[in-house]
Amino acid sequence: MENTIHSALHLRRQGKLQESKEMFLTLLSIDPLNPSLHYQCARSFDILAEETKAMPFYEQAIELGLTDCELEDAFIKLGSIYRTHERFLEAKKLYQEAMRKFPKKEQMKIFYAMALYNLGDHADAMGFLIGNLAFTTTNQDILKHYRTITYLGSRLDSSSDEIITIDKNQPLQPTTKSIVEKVTEGLKGFGIGGFYTSSGFEYDEYYRFFNDRDLETRRCALAAFTVMLGAWHALSGFTFIPQHDRKYLRGYNPNEPFHELNNYIEAFVTHHQQIKQDFPVMFEYIIDFLISIEVERKVPYEKWFPELDAQLVQRLRDEVLLPNKSLLDNPTEYKYFLREAGIPPFFEDDFFE
Repeated sequence: MENTIHSALHLRRQGKLQESKEMFLTLLSIDPLNPSLHYQCARSFDILAEETKAMPFYEQAIELGLTDCELEDAFIKLGSIYRTHERFLEAKKLYQEAMRKFPKKEQMKIFYAMALYNLGDHADAMGFLIGNLAFTTTNQDILKHYRTITYLGSRLDSSSDEIITIDKNQPLQPTTKSIVEKVTEGLKGFGIGGFYTSSGFEYDEYYRFFNDRDLETRRCALAAFTVMLGAWHALSGFTFIPQHDRKYLRGYNPNEPFHELNNYIEAFVTHHQQIKQDFPVMFEYIIDFLISIEVERKVPYEKWFPELDAQLVQRLRDEVLLPNKSLLDNPTEYKYFLREAGIPPFFEDDFFE
């Protein structure tokens, strides 16, 4: 059973959301009183933005008795669904229960304040919200749910249909372009805007090419990853978004593939020594971004992205980031990155004589 659960989680980390959901449903049919399996089924439906289907699974998971970590998350997810489906009193009661169960979990008070607002208790809601945020501006549990809090908090009078707009009628059409062509196209204008250029790359599983036999393909795949991280660090682009937050993106389609951070970390850890040897400047920049993003957000990656393999993230830190942190003591000039990544420079200072 444990191996099968691991397989289902692995499918989710790879972005194979439908396959993962079906596997969890099969497991639940075998062990219907397992609260964790109810929770995982709920998460599967929730990630796919099928909230009405997720709801009874969250409810049953809580009733059957989840572990604290899963229970905390289930309270938040279920309460948010209650709210967006205008079941405000149920949301209020659920968050009251959550605050009794987790009195030190400050994020519960924020979600509770939203339910109070919907019930017309505006003064109490604002009191909870303002007081809590003033007290917890660096609280990891709030930062983990930053997108959910800010998105729902700015749409307190909206219904589910207004909040979550899913476009399932525009399936992604794969192209025959090579990795080199996709990356070259995506990097147009980068010489001018750098990591503050918000243009993205046509979707592909670039991580699969970190060890490609063709040097130019490897170079382009690594350049794409470096730019994705750099734009993330500069807050100009967000290629990597936690699965539970994606339904709050405009035009989100759960049936289209999404860049899964777990896949990129796994490929980077696996091939980091060869990457360091072949592309030392991009390697240095990736190390810098991966360290800086986590430090500046003040939330560990595995807490920010619950779908990540926590052991893999720890390997990233222990085997790659910490041993190479000293590279950042003498950072390489930006023009060397442009040259190694194959990006045409624009400004005079970025050219070599």
